[in-house]
Amino acid sequence: MNDTSLSEARVEDRALIAAVMHRYCTMAKEQADFAGMAVLYTEDATIRFPDGLEVGPHEMAKVVKGSEPTMIQHHATTMDIEFVGADEADVRTMYIAITDEAAPDHWGRWEDHFVRRPDGRWLISDRSIVVTGAAPGGWLARQYGS
Repeated sequence: MNDTSLSEARVEDRALIAAVMHRYCTMAKEQADFAGMAVLYTEDATIRFPDGLEVGPHEMAKVVKGSEPTMIQHHATTMDIEFVGADEADVRTMYIAITDEAAPDHWGRWEDHFVRRPDGRWLISDRSIVVTGAAPGGWLARQYGS
């Protein structure tokens, strides 16, 4: 972690990045708004899923493999924002996902690289979804195995 990430407040930048993360959580639900979520990413963003699948922002529906849970909620918990330049930040966010099949269903972290666009918006340009645990009877285990 670089020293300036903690010594420089950058309150507005932090708030804008956190807003993107919270918007993602509200959109990543049952019958997710995948098209709407795409606006949270740069056009050339890469999203890596735990099974190794890599997709662009307009291909995120592939994660559910045609079998979305009836109910899912994503809860972002701890978020660490490290500015690696004036217009770039590495963000690690811990999450817990709850579904109708298990509570919690799975948990882990999102490892994101954000960039600030010329219009001031912060967008995700690279995301790795890391799952550190899953309930044996949950949706994630059913979809991807334990």
